[in-house]
Amino acid sequence: MSAELTPLRWPGNWKDASALTLLSDTPINCLVADKGALPESVAAQARQKGLAVVDPAAPPAGVYIAKGEWPGVPAHQGDTFVAGPTGNPWVDSNGWKVRLESVRHPGVRVWVDARPKDVVSPDSYPLALADSAAYGGRWIISLDDRFAADVAQGKADALATWKKITTAARFFDDRKAWSAYAPEAVVGVISDFAGDNEEMSGELLNLVARTNQQYRVLVKNKLSPASFANLKAVIYGDVTPPGRAVETGIMAFVEAGGLLITHPKWGIAPGMRASDQDNDRYVWRTSGKGRIAFAKSAFDDPWEIAQESVLLISHRYDLLRFWNGGSVGSYFSMAPDRKRALVQALFYAGRGPEEAGVRVAGNYRSGKLWTLDGKDSSLTMVPQKGAVELHLPAVVQYAAAELEVE
Repeated sequence: MSAELTPLRWPGNWKDASALTLLSDTPINCLVADKGALPESVAAQARQKGLAVVDPAAPPAGVYIAKGEWPGVPAHQGDTFVAGPTGNPWVDSNGWKVRLESVRHPGVRVWVDARPKDVVSPDSYPLALADSAAYGGRWIISLDDRFAADVAQGKADALATWKKITTAARFFDDRKAWSAYAPEAVVGVISDFAGDNEEMSGELLNLVARTNQQYRVLVKNKLSPASFANLKAVIYGDVTPPGRAVETGIMAFVEAGGLLITHPKWGIAPGMRASDQDNDRYVWRTSGKGRIAFAKSAFDDPWEIAQESVLLISHRYDLLRFWNGGSVGSYFSMAPDRKRALVQALFYAGRGPEEAGVRVAGNYRSGKLWTLDGKDSSLTMVPQKGAVELHLPAVVQYAAAELEVE
């Protein structure tokens, strides 16, 4: 099935079909190349070996290709080091795109087309693969020209990195069941994710993820009561009012005890004023058992909204809380039978910290820690009231804690 393909963008400097031997004993079973870019001799032998050949302009059934960014912490742009408004390193990641397109295109496998910017660090390749695969997507493995040439020439360092890439691909290929795990969430981001709303809503997903809040993608025209299950809050930041049906659904969530974070583009502020709780940016209102944080001005900075939402919702509802994590991204999901939980952590600053910890909400009796080499490590678990604290050993770029629910 196309959904099980592991794609490689065929390097332009691999001119000879003999390079296909590099794919032997790897999960790579699909070559991606623009029309006319793949030599016919290579294409013919690839098909003989059972490999799929795909033109990205016409992806196979069951596949959606999303344009992505090279993941990681950009070291600099010219003479300027890149950081977020708070001084923390900026992180490029494609996880939110995988999650968004998976919701917008149900039943498909999302492939991420993220190509290296010039020559990149060898260690960034396994991270690029994990950055998509952790969220259920597939990265179209893409090599920079120098590295591709070194691999083809059999240089030892390049082949060692190539082995790490294919081992990482095998790691996720062996754990396809993880893709069926459902995301756990505290906050939902509601939008149509299109037109005038596309940039703001996409950046909200990106930056809420950077706060390590666990979120749910909620498409406006697909809302149902189940959309709000177990959420503590929703953010509505579109530049157009929600419409009657969407407003009714959101307000039912609020009246049952939820929090709505929105702004004047919503329309007339819902609920009743709770003036004693106002702050510089928001007017607090109430409706039923819930609350509305109604911004005093229209949303224009998704970074501010993402950061403020953490405090508006309250840390008491955090599903994951990291210590010494550095530039970490995370994804918390649960098996369909809810007997197993999975916490995936990606460290974007080149390597993980020597010692980090994460508090995971819920009651768990045992766990395993996996890294991209497919080996499981000991996992120190300290029980807390309604949670467990995990002490992570030194890891390079990725770790997955597989937890058994009590």
